[in-house]
Amino acid sequence: MNEQLQELVNATQETLGLNNHLLKRYHFFRETNHFNETIYMMNMEWSPNDADSLHEDFNTAGTAVVDVNFHTRDIRRIVFVQDVNNADHSMYPAAAAKEQVIEWIEDMTGLTFGRQFLIAQEEEQAMSFGAAVDNIPVSPTGTIEVTFNDDGVLTLFSIDGVFPNEEHIEWEPFALTPDKYEPIAMEQCQLLQLPDQTQEKWLSIYGIGEVFITNDAERTITFSMGAGRNSFVTKDNILRWDKPLKGEFERKEMDFSPEVTLETALQKEPHPDTIPLTNDEVEACEKEVLRFMRIVYPEESGKRKLTGIYLQNGYIIAEMKHAEDEMKRALDMKVKLVIERDTLTAMNYIDQDMLYEAFKHFGIADEVVISQEDAFDKLREHLEVDPVYVYDSERERYIMCGKLDCAYGVNAVTGEVVALNTL
Repeated sequence: MNEQLQELVNATQETLGLNNHLLKRYHFFRETNHFNETIYMMNMEWSPNDADSLHEDFNTAGTAVVDVNFHTRDIRRIVFVQDVNNADHSMYPAAAAKEQVIEWIEDMTGLTFGRQFLIAQEEEQAMSFGAAVDNIPVSPTGTIEVTFNDDGVLTLFSIDGVFPNEEHIEWEPFALTPDKYEPIAMEQCQLLQLPDQTQEKWLSIYGIGEVFITNDAERTITFSMGAGRNSFVTKDNILRWDKPLKGEFERKEMDFSPEVTLETALQKEPHPDTIPLTNDEVEACEKEVLRFMRIVYPEESGKRKLTGIYLQNGYIIAEMKHAEDEMKRALDMKVKLVIERDTLTAMNYIDQDMLYEAFKHFGIADEVVISQEDAFDKLREHLEVDPVYVYDSERERYIMCGKLDCAYGVNAVTGEVVALNTL
């Protein structure tokens, strides 16, 4: 076994008290973080010494499945199969001792409670924590989860996301007042078509779109969530053509697996998604999207628009949304076209319109009566603007913002204020 690999295996076994376990399997995978850095992870499966050797194809009770950063040795995830922890219990906190749990997390992560993470939720057999700086949440955020079995023994630990420290923060007091954020909230007040399961019809509802507002109220920052958001190139191109293209689109197999070899991990090769899209690549993808649409959706000229292009596991993904159909736009249904980066040709696609089939029989929405201004007046008292430190890619720092949110909407026909989570 490679010397560096053996050292990591030994350190993991010692740290987690897996002295009565054998390393059954391991593999490597890579990913990117919010700062567009490449991270190499090692996944290990530690089987109890007394496990039945006949069951090689699956993990028996008590197996410890561990994810660890290959280069830093930071433990990212521990899962004990079937909630059976046969490791050295002295290495783990007890469910009943909250302070002990927090101290153990600090030792495992190097984070400081109260300065970098706070309790988000607390139950008898589970605790969750969220990233924070100076008691203020951050975005993108980090989460920590710990779970215990009926005997109070830890059976799961996981840490995901970002936990910045004071060095990453541009300090300033929260200064957003209603006179600053209400004009922006008014712009975010949008008319949507939402499905009502009870009445089996579409409803026209005014709602406030979630957004971060900078502390000076000069600009907004959208939520950046999901794969590929670091590389996301925003587009707003209506897709039009004079005539369709003859022929058929041939789907090709894709491999989105993040697994890599030990050699790749040792060499620290950068993740392909960290290599930015070039202008030439973006232009070529726009042409390929149009070619694809002319073949697969020949009758939909002007009905769809290209909204973004981004990278995911070495592929280029192009997203197309409905340009005109309000109901489908409200459901955020899109076509995702997978483009091979080496050849810049389309390989496969996913059409989320199948989700719409469940609502196809719904009755159309009644004619809108309430104006946007009247709707906003009703929602004004329900606005929530809370301080959040948001990562600004332009400054490469976390800056003070207000998270604009509203849990209520206004029925555009009746004027009734309704809780959005009831729809």
